[in-house]
Amino acid sequence: MVGIVSSLLASLSLALKQPLAGYCDVETTHGDALVTKQGDYCTFVRIGGMKRMATRDDVVKLANGLRLDLSGALEAKGHAIVGWYLSDPDMAEREIERINMEACRRVGREVGLDLTDILDERLRLWSQTMRFETSCFALWTRRAVLTREELKQMKEEKAAAAKAVPRIGDAQRFFLRSEIMAAHHTGFVNRVMTALRGAEVAATELSASDALVLAREALYRETAGSNWKPTLIGDRIMPRLPEEEERNPDKSGLLWPSIRSQLFRIDAITHGGQRVEIGENEYAGVDLMIGPEDPRPFVELASWLGQDRLPWRAAFILEGGGKTGMAFKEIGSSFLAIFPANRDLQRAFAALRHMREQENHISVKLRASFATWAPIGETRKLRRRASTLAQRIEGWGNCKTARIAGDPLDGVMSSVPGLALASTGNPSLAPIGEALPLLPWSHTISPWERGSVLFRLPNGAIWPYDPSGGSMRPLMIDIFVAPPGSGKSVLANTINIGLCLSSAVLGSAKAKLPMIGKLDIGPSAEGFVRLIQEAVGPTRRHEAIFVTMQFAPGYEFNAFDLQVGCEYPLPLEKAFLQNFLALLTLPPDETTPFEGMAQMISLVIDEAYRRCTEVPDGAPKRYRKGVEPLVDAAIEEHRIRLHPTDAIWRDVVTALCERDEFRLAEIAQRHAVPVLEDLIAASRSEQVQDMFAELKIQTTAETVSGVFARYIYDAIRKYPILNQPTKLDFGSARIIVLNLQEVAPTGSAASNRQTELMYLLGRHILARNFFLRPDYVQYVPEPVRPHHAKRFREAYETVKRLDYDEWHRTLGSPQVRAQAELDAREGRKHNIQLGFASQRLSDMGDALISQSTGRFVLKAGDEREADEVIARFALTPASAQVVRHGLHGPGPHGAPFLAIMQIENSKYEQLLVNSLGPIELWALSTTPDDAALRNRLYEAVGFQEALRRLAKVFPTGSAQKEVERRRLERLRGGEIEARATESVLEGLAAEVIDGRGVALALRPHDDEPARRALAAE
Repeated sequence: MVGIVSSLLASLSLALKQPLAGYCDVETTHGDALVTKQGDYCTFVRIGGMKRMATRDDVVKLANGLRLDLSGALEAKGHAIVGWYLSDPDMAEREIERINMEACRRVGREVGLDLTDILDERLRLWSQTMRFETSCFALWTRRAVLTREELKQMKEEKAAAAKAVPRIGDAQRFFLRSEIMAAHHTGFVNRVMTALRGAEVAATELSASDALVLAREALYRETAGSNWKPTLIGDRIMPRLPEEEERNPDKSGLLWPSIRSQLFRIDAITHGGQRVEIGENEYAGVDLMIGPEDPRPFVELASWLGQDRLPWRAAFILEGGGKTGMAFKEIGSSFLAIFPANRDLQRAFAALRHMREQENHISVKLRASFATWAPIGETRKLRRRASTLAQRIEGWGNCKTARIAGDPLDGVMSSVPGLALASTGNPSLAPIGEALPLLPWSHTISPWERGSVLFRLPNGAIWPYDPSGGSMRPLMIDIFVAPPGSGKSVLANTINIGLCLSSAVLGSAKAKLPMIGKLDIGPSAEGFVRLIQEAVGPTRRHEAIFVTMQFAPGYEFNAFDLQVGCEYPLPLEKAFLQNFLALLTLPPDETTPFEGMAQMISLVIDEAYRRCTEVPDGAPKRYRKGVEPLVDAAIEEHRIRLHPTDAIWRDVVTALCERDEFRLAEIAQRHAVPVLEDLIAASRSEQVQDMFAELKIQTTAETVSGVFARYIYDAIRKYPILNQPTKLDFGSARIIVLNLQEVAPTGSAASNRQTELMYLLGRHILARNFFLRPDYVQYVPEPVRPHHAKRFREAYETVKRLDYDEWHRTLGSPQVRAQAELDAREGRKHNIQLGFASQRLSDMGDALISQSTGRFVLKAGDEREADEVIARFALTPASAQVVRHGLHGPGPHGAPFLAIMQIENSKYEQLLVNSLGPIELWALSTTPDDAALRNRLYEAVGFQEALRRLAKVFPTGSAQKEVERRRLERLRGGEIEARATESVLEGLAAEVIDGRGVALALRPHDDEPARRALAAE
């Protein structure tokens, strides 16, 4: 009989235009709740999701906790939970623009960073691989929760309110609100919110306005992202005049218009029994007829359909009162059990009864409806999507679905939340513990709603990341762990690009690039620097610098340089000098300084600076014309008078500072401060000798000052660049990458000591100004205090990041590691981020691992490494499975990694994918062959054109396979390897430049004869 009625209704609805207003029961609002014409209450709770990934067993355990919290509310009739979910790949572009691109483009314009090609490519790529998703719970409280007395009281209240209200026509019937119902509903909402928070599921109660916006956008997908908002009670409205011929108009023109009239912009049109046209899309509904035989978490279904890139939505209704339904069905099953074929039914109800009595599982009434859509006119696409949706649902624990409802519009509207508590899905009786995992709450969430970096989940969900940390993650200490070739460098460069585009760089003053320093081993960040140089333009290329450190002329750097105008180092600068000199005077195979050496070094530093000033026994540096031509010119221009026969550099510095020539004063001051060799004279001064002349080293019988002088002489011989005034000038650069590959050897104790010195010196070169604070101005001489007050404040407020690559090089360097650990402890006070990259987790050391707040694992080198990562970070079973089996290195669809973050006292664990387009991959590539090919093309055709051509010829972001193929051919022909590689790269570059061979696709497509001729060549 039911089937006959359904078929009759379906035939009547064919090709009929049907009003949608009849599907909306909502009449008014009461606080954040919607109120229906029956007096029922509904509140929307946005479900963000979980902070950590969960296995199926984890979800079941969490659902059991929810069961214990919610069973009391759902045992009797009156309350209902509607779990609603929507996934829309077609909305990805708009969502990406909203949460990422708009801010990135705005910050880029403010900073003067033209990354248009990169951002456009990201938008194209991400729109094809990411998808928009959202979910919520619609919490319903119906009048059935009221006692007889409460129901009577509510009716009397409403009757009195309605009697006092004049005719209001089609305005909102605000007199339907009830404080009694509101109290019951508030208690239910609070109970659900508490249960969700207990399960660590992010949940936010929506306002009534936001709830109606969500419902309208679910109904009319083309309105998603619009600025529409409803007019509700309490909002200001403009009175509407009645028709002139109307004699006795009602008061509706003075009140808030009905919610139905605001929500529905166009009626629906049904086509056949399965297709409904609403707005600019056609919809098809799918109903759950028989629930899953093996209930599985909702996230599994969402992941499958996400990979299918299918737009769809779902609504699961869990209603209380399952006890009554179960009792009725048990009676029926007992009667039918006299027939042998129906004894299975009785056993099933016996199992339900056992769960209820022994495990306190109540039963709930479960209904579920789904829908998918396609643009009007693309009916075939809609049918394919509806078929895929039905198949995926049926494969989700062995369900049964139906695509024909009595009225197709009823079926489609069943998956629109909040308008009415109704569904065409077949009611099922389910234990609440099995029903709860079916609801959409077990997916994962990013702690940030927006971010200048976007990652994605493997199923395409968007995961914003804010590289500045913001207020949610004020302590930024990141570690990157993976073997070579796993994507560490590209991920680190992606984060640094995001930092350049973060709104945190805008600050209170003029927008500037962040201050980024990186100690590199090799050219892993050279592509990033070149990208920034091209983006800021030729007049600002100096703001980003990549330098390969060498022991050669032109790379001189004096560790004793001061802030301009100062005669003595700031406390933090002196602390560095003490550490550096202690390391310099330490035997390669020792880790503990000689007795008394640390105290003497402190005194020697003070004495060396004192002797460079005009004191009676001092030896200030003499000014010599011709050493710094720019300074000489400034002296002439400003007519600075110096001592005719005994001019000193300190006087030049003072005079230039008085004339606000601080940049030239800084250059002059490089010649006014001590260098290494000055320490020897300082160590022999009377002040030092009075204290340390008698102190001797037991192992060598030398005096401390003698040992000190011997090591300083040795350092001058080994590192002559440290004994000269600074020439390695970074000027006003804000992004500096220092490649230590040529000066940081490994192997012997002496090599390790040199590496340790270079890391410590490199850290000082890069971060010397990172740790400046406004209160340090007290250590600055009065004449230059205003200048430095501004500098120190700006440095303190600026976002700063210091990265260390190949951190395992410091395993034998306790001084470097101690300095890094100190930076990690105090970085937050100075607004400094730290990043460390290495191949194994053990390379990091316990102290850094403990202090780190961001852990990025891109791959485990072996099973032992995987076990160490899992144990050290106390990963969940789901994350442990990812470490062991889910990290395979970069591929055509991006580079996967496990992100483990500590944010606001919460731990986040998520498998993410870093997806970049071919232009960006080529720009950031660190593969030697790819970088060599790219650099050849930079020189030949320019930066942008080179990347454009490479991206078109090699869209995977690498030419490695083609290079290897050609190299093997040449090696088989007897060519030596070095020459073969060079020839292959030269040949490939020539083909890409000329548009022939492998790069024939670069030629115009309309010139087919010419292309054939080129191919023949």
